[in-house]
Amino acid sequence: MDIVKSLETLIQKLKQSDTSNHGKIIKNINIPLSDFEAYASWCDGGYTRNCIFRTKECELILLCWDKGAATPIHGHDGQKCWVYQIEGQMTEVRYEKFESGDLFETNRMQLNPGKITFMNNAMGYHELVNDNNGRAMTLHAYILPIDSCEVYCEEEEGFKSKDMEYDTVEGNTLAEI
Repeated sequence: MDIVKSLETLIQKLKQSDTSNHGKIIKNINIPLSDFEAYASWCDGGYTRNCIFRTKECELILLCWDKGAATPIHGHDGQKCWVYQIEGQMTEVRYEKFESGDLFETNRMQLNPGKITFMNNAMGYHELVNDNNGRAMTLHAYILPIDSCEVYCEEEEGFKSKDMEYDTVEGNTLAEI
């Protein structure tokens, strides 16, 4: 399969292919930072979720991470998720859950630009952390779109359902839509 070298090409290939081929397409991306800049928005100390493209079969979300930002430990509501590291460095930490409900760490890996990882519910849970000295960007591709997921709540020492929200859609803030 050919290398996908632009965001526009990625979107076209996803539109034109069956969901069974989406993973193969995503694993072959090498898209420059400049293709994502129009979709980027930032939040001091946190991260933003910026929807680039969404159909009933898939969605592409650009996450923009300030230094120190992290997701809670979470699942993927049965959906397949690929993460493409665009800029900066992140750490992905994976977990499994004992029958007692306790979590244990199973893997920790550094994500550098160009790295692609995959996650689904059968693999457990994960969190992403920007634990480096600057900002970072990651592209998240979901097959199918994800509207809610299980999030670990430290205060309650258990998981709860959380509805997913966007900060921007196709480069526009929600107030502009």
